[in-house]
Amino acid sequence: MRDDVDQALAVDVLSACLTRDEQDTGDLLEFLAKKLELTLPGRVRVHRKGGLFARAHPVEEIALQLGDQHFTLRRGSEGAAEARIRKVVRGVVLKTEDVSVPEWTEQLATELAGLAQSSAETREALHKFVLG
Repeated sequence: MRDDVDQALAVDVLSACLTRDEQDTGDLLEFLAKKLELTLPGRVRVHRKGGLFARAHPVEEIALQLGDQHFTLRRGSEGAAEARIRKVVRGVVLKTEDVSVPEWTEQLATELAGLAQSSAETREALHKFVLG
């Protein structure tokens, strides 16, 4: 029972951290890219816009692979964030789902909390993510 409560609390805390006060899509993408690159460097890919001589290189897309779950958050053509979750098994996409950003962050937080249960390295990375 206590583990279930701890897991639920961990998911809530991670979800809150993922969506913090970042109201603007650009700010949210920049915040998440920075945090995820630092805490899970081998699992996240960040695509930035802009050429070699551009002043700014804003985040266009964040892709994160956690087991069979592939999470993608990208800046849409209208500027709003577009979130997608794919289930991939042995290189075959079994399911693709477009979700809301809050749902994306909640599912990502749940997946990260589950990984933290089984991996000391991931647990330490998430500790850095939350406390920062």
